[in-house]
Amino acid sequence: MLISFVLLGCARTQLQPTVSLEEFQQTSAQTTPSQSADKQFLPQGEYASARAIVESADLSAYIIGSGDLVIINVYESEELNTETRVSSRGYVSMPLLGRVEIEGLTPGEAEKKIEEALVKDYMHVAHVSLFVKERMNQLITLVGAVRQPGTFETQSRKRIMEVLALAGGLAPTAGDTAYVTRKEGSRGGNKVFLVDLDALLTRGQVDMNMIIQGGDVVFVPESDMIQVDGAVRRPGSFKIDGEMTIDGAIASAGGLAAYADDEDIKLIRKDKEGKRQIVQLSMEDVIAMKDSQNTSIKNGSWQDILLRDGDVIFVEASGSRTFYSGVGFSLGFMGTGMTFKSPIQ
Repeated sequence: MLISFVLLGCARTQLQPTVSLEEFQQTSAQTTPSQSADKQFLPQGEYASARAIVESADLSAYIIGSGDLVIINVYESEELNTETRVSSRGYVSMPLLGRVEIEGLTPGEAEKKIEEALVKDYMHVAHVSLFVKERMNQLITLVGAVRQPGTFETQSRKRIMEVLALAGGLAPTAGDTAYVTRKEGSRGGNKVFLVDLDALLTRGQVDMNMIIQGGDVVFVPESDMIQVDGAVRRPGSFKIDGEMTIDGAIASAGGLAAYADDEDIKLIRKDKEGKRQIVQLSMEDVIAMKDSQNTSIKNGSWQDILLRDGDVIFVEASGSRTFYSGVGFSLGFMGTGMTFKSPIQ
């Protein structure tokens, strides 16, 4: 019976290496991370940092949108008074001025724009009031790595932190950057603002907490991810954080399990043709990888072993350790017995 238990503990399924370490390094050197990972969708438009936005202090002000019914009064001339809806392109039609684009403005900003247009060509002085008689709720769309993607209604300005809260916050797989796409109105095209979420959430850079308005689309791409499986304490998927190495990935998974074979760690990566490559390493190799360089791992000969999006780390189980981790004793009516329960299961 003891021999049977030993054989049971030693029996295990292994992933067989397909390439040597030298071959794996050569192939990885020929395939850049951007080639090996699937290209994610990125919004189209003119890019700018979130810091480029001049923000108003009045966050409660309503943002005029298409479909709104507005009343415009010019105190110096009743003939210019207008009640009209904002067109689908963001314009209102007024006597003398013709089409005036006011979508995306607050009522105060629209009043000032109309006053300036009247003074420029027709009047010495102008005082304008604009009242939103009927509001069409503004829509903000959140997609990507948020907990509850969708379209949400709002009647006032909100900052991106408030908007992300509408979608339940960021998903665990969220990356460090958000893209806010905004229609440019009469100029056509889109403006895409980049928000550094890491700077905002971890370093408190409040200038990244930009104001979101109706019609904006907020996209949070997923971060680069790796999978850790096998004889580790908490198998699962993990974000690549900076220059992530194999030992760092295993640490993210809670470290090696008691029955792990630290001389049989597999790194699985797809080459540029999509074919799966498996290379075998030991923990001693992994530590040597870091000890052989002085500053950044990218300066050493192991730079091609830095983890990339889609990589899988699989730690094999040691047969003898599996047996000793699973063996136990029991006391019964007929005396002492021995039991075995595989820790892998």
